[in-house]
Amino acid sequence: MELDDAEEAEVFSATVDDLVDAVTAHASGVDGEGRPMFTTTSPNWWMGDRTFGGMVVAQALHAATQTAPAGAELHSLHGYFLRPTAPGAETTHVVESLRDGRSFSLRDVRSMVEGKETFRMACSFHAPEDGDEYQLPMARGVPTPQEIEGFEAPFPFDIRELGATEQRGDGTFESTRRCWFRTREPLPDDRAIHACVLTYFSDMTGASFRPLSLGSWGTHTDASLDHAVWFHRPWRADMWSFVDIHALVNAGGRATIRATMHGEDGTLHLSMAQELLIRRLETPLVFEAPPWLERASGGGDNGAAQG
Repeated sequence: MELDDAEEAEVFSATVDDLVDAVTAHASGVDGEGRPMFTTTSPNWWMGDRTFGGMVVAQALHAATQTAPAGAELHSLHGYFLRPTAPGAETTHVVESLRDGRSFSLRDVRSMVEGKETFRMACSFHAPEDGDEYQLPMARGVPTPQEIEGFEAPFPFDIRELGATEQRGDGTFESTRRCWFRTREPLPDDRAIHACVLTYFSDMTGASFRPLSLGSWGTHTDASLDHAVWFHRPWRADMWSFVDIHALVNAGGRATIRATMHGEDGTLHLSMAQELLIRRLETPLVFEAPPWLERASGGGDNGAAQG
């Protein structure tokens, strides 16, 4: 049985160069209102009929970054998935400048396939400035990535899984997925590319959004509804990041999660929040999960679709 879109997000065969090429948006002129347009092509890495949501967000984000004022730093994005994007589809991204102030610049991105809007995103850029320094520390006792066994695969990320924390007496978890990750090879010295790759990985959420069935596969259909990321400090995606995901609630057929990314030096550089649709399948799918996903102790659908 084929893996769903979400599970495929961690098993596709591609190089780091392939990943960079896929998230890169290319200028394609302006629309009738003079707004810059960019195009991307969804890679054929997934066996299902939907492109992984993290790729959709990353491509739209790269289009927006090309219109930002010089020197401004990306600090947040908020996006909504409207329709699925088929693997192999060409997407047009129309970027509108909503505001360019002395400190902040706001962009609106409409992503369309064959004239139909598939994704809508707002993202904001901030002129660098000094201020107070405070952050939530990384959880105590986390092993370094060098202390955790990795896996070999034709895959652009090196992932070191810790799995969920121990289930508490009331059935809840402190964290539902924990892992270190980085790209297997160095990335170009381009902050936009690093932000897009970090955004891509931020949607690789595993089964973390459904704590009651962390260890099961093929039991649910799920789809990302929205995705929000805050970039607290510039960070390289080819350096280790520790991802810690908390499942906040399952209710009304939806799941809400939040996550943090700390660097190996303890720097909190990114946080994420996401809501997903989650429905139990009447007839579960039957397939064998790849060994590196099983290692996640409750493992991962990582993105959007059936879990």
